[in-house]
Amino acid sequence: MINFSITFTVYTLDELSEQAREHAIFEHRQFLLDEMQPSDFISGDPEYDTPEQLQEQYKAEYEYYENNDDVIIESIECNEYMFFADGSIANTTHYCSNHPTRGGQTWIKYHGKEYRIA
Repeated sequence: MINFSITFTVYTLDELSEQAREHAIFEHRQFLLDEMQPSDFISGDPEYDTPEQLQEQYKAEYEYYENNDDVIIESIECNEYMFFADGSIANTTHYCSNHPTRGGQTWIKYHGKEYRIA
């Protein structure tokens, strides 16, 4: 058996190189667009919830996300996503203070194992 240590370095979006930052934004944009659907825009008002209106709102929002980095960056920052140096997202979880055992801690999951990083 061989034992060794692993060191993880994770970054916020602002800490990434320009190329890695572009990759992170591209990947998150694709995620948001893949998850978006017309039913996301149901307002509860039958006048505006026609299939045509929902499709129109969906199309407008889709185009907005496609063409604006600011909304993608805002989503990344408000969710406090962390990344590896190449811009790929790190599978991190920050637990709220009410969590019974991990309150206030940040953990990373890597190859099926969890490690406390903060």
